[in-house]
Formats: sequence, C-alpha cells, structure tokens
Amino acid sequence: MKKWTVWLCGLLRCFLFIGFSVRIVLGLAWLCLNFMEVQAFAPETKGVYPLFLQIFGGVPQVLYLFQLAAACISGFLFFKPYCGPGIGKRVWAVLAFLTFPMAMQCHLALLPYSFVSSLILSELSFCREAFAGKGKEAAATAKAGACWLGLSLLLPEYVWLGGIPLLLAVPAWIVRFRGNFRRLCGCILVAAAFGGMAAGLHSLEPGEALREPENVFWAAMAGRMAWPKLYEDHDKWSFELREAAEDVVLEAGSSPDNMERVFQPALEAALGQETATQYYREIAETAWRIHKGQIVKQIAWDLATYAAPSAVLPLQLSGRGYESYSGRNYEVMFLNHPRLTKRYVDYSCWWFFAAAGAALPAAFLQRAAGAKGKKVPGGRAPWRGSLFFMAAAAAWMGLLVCYYTMRGAGIGDYKCTVAVSCLWTAAAVRVMGRWE
Repeated sequence: MKKWTVWLCGLLRCFLFIGFSVRIVLGLAWLCLNFMEVQAFAPETKGVYPLFLQIFGGVPQVLYLFQLAAACISGFLFFKPYCGPGIGKRVWAVLAFLTFPMAMQCHLALLPYSFVSSLILSELSFCREAFAGKGKEAAATAKAGACWLGLSLLLPEYVWLGGIPLLLAVPAWIVRFRGNFRRLCGCILVAAAFGGMAAGLHSLEPGEALREPENVFWAAMAGRMAWPKLYEDHDKWSFELREAAEDVVLEAGSSPDNMERVFQPALEAALGQETATQYYREIAETAWRIHKGQIVKQIAWDLATYAAPSAVLPLQLSGRGYESYSGRNYEVMFLNHPRLTKRYVDYSCWWFFAAAGAALPAAFLQRAAGAKGKKVPGGRAPWRGSLFFMAAAAAWMGLLVCYYTMRGAGIGDYKCTVAVSCLWTAAAVRVMGRWE
C-alpha cells in the first residue's frame, strides 16, 4: 500500500477522533447541567417501567444513574471486540456512544427507552458471542434471551420484536454447528424457552391477549393511512361507521395518540372487535384511495425520522416535513439550558454527515489494506461472522424502523428507535478499529 494511502487513512481517523471528542465534551456538559432536572414527558403507563417510577419516584436521579450505567455496560459489551485490551480506548468509544444527543435525552428521562436501547445493544452483543462459539453458545444465547425477556417487560411490542435477533441467528447456527447436533439443539431450545416466557408474560398484560392479530393490524393501518385527514374523510365512510364514530372522530383527528386512546375503544365498544376490524380496513382503504401520494410522502418522512433523526431533525425544526413528536422532544430538551442544547444538537446533526463523510473512505482504505495483508489499524475484522451479524443487526433495526413507522401517522418519535441512532455512531467509531 502506498504511503500516502496510509497517511490519508490516519488523517481521517484523527478527524473522527477529534470530532467525536468534541461531541463527548458537549454531551457530558449537557449531562451535568441537566442531571438535577426532570424533563416534562408524559408518564409511561405500559410495562414494568411505572414500577420503577414508584420505587425511585422521589429521587429520579437514582433512576438516571441506573439508566446511564445500563447504557455504559451495553456500550462496553458492544465495543469489546473492537477496541482491543486497553480500557481507555473502550471508555472513549462508550462515551461517543453515550453522548449521542437523542440517546442522552432518553438517559435523563423518566421513560423506558433508555433501558430498551441498552437491552437491544446487549442482545446484539450476546447474539454475536453465541455465534462465535468457543463452547459458550448456550450461555450466550441465555443472556440474549434474558435481554429479550427484559425488553418484553418494558414494552409489549418487544414480545415479538425482541426475538428477531435469535430468529435470525438460527440459520447461522445450523451452518456453524451442522456437525454438532447437540450444540445446535441446545441453542435453539434455550432461545425457545425464553420466547415462551416472553409470550407467557405478554398474555398476562390486561387486554393484550384479547385482541386478534388482524384487529391490531388494521387498527394500525387505519391510524397510518387516515390520520391527519380523519375528520375530513369521515363523510365518505359507510353510514354505520359514521354513526359509531361521530362523537369521537373530531377528537381523534386532533392528536395521533387519540387514535389508540380514544377512537379505537369507542369504535370497538359500539361495534364489537370483529366488526370494528372490518371498519378499520374501510377507513385505511378510503384514505389510501384519496390521499395515496400524501401518505407515501408521510411514510417516507417517518422512516427517515426513525432511521436517522440527526439528518431529519434540522429540516423538521425549519418547518419542513409534517406532524411529528420531534419538535416536542427538542422543545423539552431545549427548555432548561437552551444555549448549550442548541449548540449540542446543532453540532451533533452536522457531525452526523461529517463523520459519515470521513468514515466511509476510511473504511474503504482499511478494507483495501486488509485485503492486501497490510497492517493498517482497523483493517481486520475482530470477530468471526462479522458480516453476518452486521447484516442481522441491520435487518433487525430495519424491522424496528418499519414497525414504528407503520403503527400510526403523525408520531415520528425518535425516542422509540434510539438504538438505531446509536448504531450510526457505532459504525463510525468502528472505523477507529483496534487502534493498534
């Protein structure tokens, strides 16, 4: 490899180090100044998180410490194969992970999304360990299953979403352990056991086991397609549907949350679940027929909001896009220390593009060096099956983004996919390699 290529690779890595270090300083400053504050979010009512609020309700800072500790542990697990034996290198990587502004906002909020993101990243780490082998596949699978169980306790949708990494790992296990049927069965049985426990806990949630999958699907499609044009289009519905929804359609159209909180209970109480399912479908199909182009644009905006909030947030704050919770999230974050928050978020959004612009050519140079056998820092994959797990992680994150996008229009809440946002940081930090 030519000397100038090695020099350029080192220059890009130095640029990434400085850029992330600036964000670390801004993030830690924001953490210190906001640690004694309580962000004005509506309290969570699902899962076990309300129990945490009761236990630590008098001193929310204790809960913040637990959330920050969980985030740091998940970061250490995730970056363990990347940073080599030096503790200082891994601490820096974890701080770069921790100080992503959307993640930092969740770590200092009385909401379950901080724990959710930490468990997602930990589950990915344990799934990677389970595939790597070394005689500890069942133990690593059990740890990943425990993360799945924790996710299902925090938010009910993760009863199914949380099992996707283990499901994606099954084909890899079949290939890897094809000569050892006992080890293959051990991994699959452990994963199935935790899946059964998660499903059993889900069935204990009030009302969760009573709804048919078809009802849940079409209710989500009605919210996705019909809001925010619900009131404008309701005169095109069938007579029975208009009559059943007349008293709540205006209120439901005023807020996307009201589709689930007001509209669905009223419709199912008046018509029954089976009939309501048919009318949810009618609502979705009517909206799609009239507003197809607008719905496609709204879905694209929500996909971008959940997948890459750093790229979309500046556009949303300038008035582009359509209704979402991003503006409200930023307002809550901005409230206590506006000058620092503005500089922190503005820099982080700019750095998202700058880091991508530096990480892509650096990764290409490292890959080229690794292919030629040259010893360039970060040029070699640090763990077996890296390509498979990058694909599996990307697939899981893509499914999370699609799920939250399709659950309803007008939401666009980046707090739900903080783990996806953190993986953008991880991809750039990964280019730093082992720093040999």
